[in-house]
Amino acid sequence: MNVPWLTLVIVIPVGMAILLQLVPRSQTALIKALMVGATATVAVIVFALLYNMAGSPAGGGPLSLHYQERHDWIPAIGASYHLGLDGLSGWLLALNAGVFLLGALAVSRRATDRLRFYATLLLLTEAATGGVLLSADLLLFYLFWEGMLIPLYFLLSNFGDENRGRNTLKFVIYTVAGSLLMLASIIWLYFNAHLGTGETSSFDLAFLINHPSASQAALVIPGVKISTFTPQQLVFIGFALAFAIKIPIVPFHTWLPGLYESSPPFVLVFFAGIVSKLGAYGFIRYGLTLFPQPIGYFKWVLAALAVLSIIYGALMALSERDIKRIVAYASISHLGFIALGIFSLTQNGVNGAIIQIINHGIIIAALFLIVGMIEARTGTRELHELSGLEKRMPWLYFLFLVATLAGLGMPGMNSFVGEFTIMLGAFQLNWIYAVLAGGGVILACWYMLRLHQGLMHDPIKPVLERVRDIRLGEALLLSPLVALMVFLGVYPRPVGDLANPSVAQYVSIATGANPNPSSSAPSAGTPQAPQ
Repeated sequence: MNVPWLTLVIVIPVGMAILLQLVPRSQTALIKALMVGATATVAVIVFALLYNMAGSPAGGGPLSLHYQERHDWIPAIGASYHLGLDGLSGWLLALNAGVFLLGALAVSRRATDRLRFYATLLLLTEAATGGVLLSADLLLFYLFWEGMLIPLYFLLSNFGDENRGRNTLKFVIYTVAGSLLMLASIIWLYFNAHLGTGETSSFDLAFLINHPSASQAALVIPGVKISTFTPQQLVFIGFALAFAIKIPIVPFHTWLPGLYESSPPFVLVFFAGIVSKLGAYGFIRYGLTLFPQPIGYFKWVLAALAVLSIIYGALMALSERDIKRIVAYASISHLGFIALGIFSLTQNGVNGAIIQIINHGIIIAALFLIVGMIEARTGTRELHELSGLEKRMPWLYFLFLVATLAGLGMPGMNSFVGEFTIMLGAFQLNWIYAVLAGGGVILACWYMLRLHQGLMHDPIKPVLERVRDIRLGEALLLSPLVALMVFLGVYPRPVGDLANPSVAQYVSIATGANPNPSSSAPSAGTPQAPQ
């Protein structure tokens, strides 16, 4: 009997969200137990799938997908229920399962009087993000991509400070605008697939990769005879805007700082931990495979925007005094590194981007949890009002120190591996990009050490004398994240070994090279020589 494991990853959270509606709101202990149980079950399934992927055969075609599930959905238009897992989506699915489990554990039964509402929305969001990562059909992918916005809207607009409504509306407007452009692009791809005799079009990703649209000349503005972009390039721009907004890349970032500032830590654990990574995932899965010519044409501009994100985010983090906004702008800078790795169109760069996606999810979740713990005890997020916490919170000091070193890219910590490999890819693209990105690394040391020193090492404020250290439960919540920062810094090979075959395929499609799946390729932690 073939168990539909991939479908279960989506169905279990949805089923539990429905079941929770039968539980009285007053039964908060039972509600949290069911929420944690559902997210933990999904995590166990995902990590079991990852463990078995190395020994399981991958499907044929342009993408080596494992555990594929495919059923006709709307045969008349070629839409199918097609799920699949590879080295890219596998590790992001693991990150997805981990951060949602943290989001379930992080919320206190006394933190909100609407725990059932929160649990329902968290589970629906997990199902939608899981569907985004597993979909191998463009129409199915789009439905999950848009469907994810519904529970997120209610989560972000109902939990947080008094500015949450305005910031959520801004996020929704940005996201919907980009998504509508992507939908138009999906429809264009469907109708313009280069078909053979007797074939019908399909939304299936592998089908569209194998049937690229016929080459077309650049469009000409009537009357002035000025050539613009080709139709394929315009279609790529539709996808690119949707993904760039989600990452976000400067200048499409303005929704992020305010939304992160107004959201509570137990929401930011999974919102910052995985949602922003879906844009990077989209660029790799769809940008590199469906648009090899356009992404090659725009790579210089996209890489420049990625470098701008690195520098701008770092400078803004240095200028802020609100510790949550410092972490928010640091996130933009780190996400810029991920984008730079992707747009280098090199195996080094994409390898580094994937490992940095995992690293960033771990680090940002820990930092927002730490910021939340400090704010809950002190009643403020202003850096100038917080100092000397080392004396009152020695356990938090130790955990925050590790997170700080990881955030600034210290050798031996997890982010160093990803950033170093991305820098190699950027150098292969052009040495100027690598040098400018290196400036971002220097700035990261500055703002992370400034944050750590300002909170922990300056003379203690009198109002903080009665602040207590974190509780055992909070330490246990942070400890796995801190352990992963060290483990993946010393031994990143598990991510690399699983992701590298997929990376080789994506890059070969994007660059027009001839992939050789039978040859063994180094891991993500192993730099590749320039081709």
